[in-house]
Amino acid sequence: DTFFHIFNHLHQRGKQLILTSDKPPVELQGMESRLLSRFKWGLSADLQPPDFETRMAILKKKTYNDGIELPEEVLEYISTHISDNIRELEGALISLLAQSTLNKKEITLELTKEMIDKLIKSTKREISIDYIQKVVCNYYNIGLEMLQSKTRKREIVQARQVAMFFSKSMTKSSLATIGSQIGGKDHATVLHACKTVNNLIETDKRFRLQVDEIEKKLKM
Repeated sequence: DTFFHIFNHLHQRGKQLILTSDKPPVELQGMESRLLSRFKWGLSADLQPPDFETRMAILKKKTYNDGIELPEEVLEYISTHISDNIRELEGALISLLAQSTLNKKEITLELTKEMIDKLIKSTKREISIDYIQKVVCNYYNIGLEMLQSKTRKREIVQARQVAMFFSKSMTKSSLATIGSQIGGKDHATVLHACKTVNNLIETDKRFRLQVDEIEKKLKM
């Protein structure tokens, strides 16, 4: 109720509101219909991770503002290997600068590779439901919004079940959490998906190979 009235108060005064979510308004569940209808008034934009050129521009801007000069190849290496979000990108740069200062070493491509490789290895094992969905979507060449939709198309359902299967086996998330993040499903749906995938692994050789390939990609 409070948020609804705040929203109306600001909107009626011509103020601009920016809301973020991992789903478009039409797929939000558990929200009041009067709120959802208002969310749909505005522009919905799909925000993607920054591309290589954007990552390079961010690093160059950061180093320029800090009065630091780094070799182009160093910036390129960081931009190539840290691609998920800006915080990680800036964190990698800060770690590199700190290591250089503490060890009194010049920042070279070799030092950068050493630091970035350690950074990647330390975070590599932290597999999230979001990451699993991303890998599964890439493998089956479908969009995330399709995976999380209510469509019953066979290929989408199977991809969704595979994502649930790996989320159960590779994360510590509860069945309810997995379901809520993958299409707003309940724990029973996730349990059924895992059983279905296990059965197909035992009976369908082609499907088993697909699951093996996805698992390798998740562990890379």
